[in-house]
Amino acid sequence: MEQEILKPDAAPKAGSQAFSRTGSLMAAFGATLLMLCFTGSSMVATVWAIAKLIGLPDMMMYGLMAVGVLPVLWVTIWTAGRAWHVEKLLAQHKDIDVPVFSLTYYFKNG
Repeated sequence: MEQEILKPDAAPKAGSQAFSRTGSLMAAFGATLLMLCFTGSSMVATVWAIAKLIGLPDMMMYGLMAVGVLPVLWVTIWTAGRAWHVEKLLAQHKDIDVPVFSLTYYFKNG
C-alpha cells in the first residue's frame, strides 16, 4: 500500500497557531521542573551511593550533597532560559538555534 504525504499549500497564518504566552510559560516551566527533579535526584543518588560504598560519615555525605546543589541549580537555571527561548522561537515560526551553554546568555539576549 502506498502512502501519500500531505503538505499544506501555504504556511498557516501567525494568529491561527495554538501558541499563547500561558502555554509557552507552562511548557518552559514543565521542562525546567523536569530537569530540576531529574538532576537533583541523580545527584542525591550518586552522592549517597558513593558515600556508602567508600564508607564516608554522614556529615561528609551531607556536605557533598550541599556542594552538589550548585551544578543542579546551574542546569536548572540554564534550562529555564533555554526553554523560554525555544518557546519564543516556536511561537514566531522560526527554527531552533544551537544551544549556548552560558548561564546568563538567554536572560540578557531575550
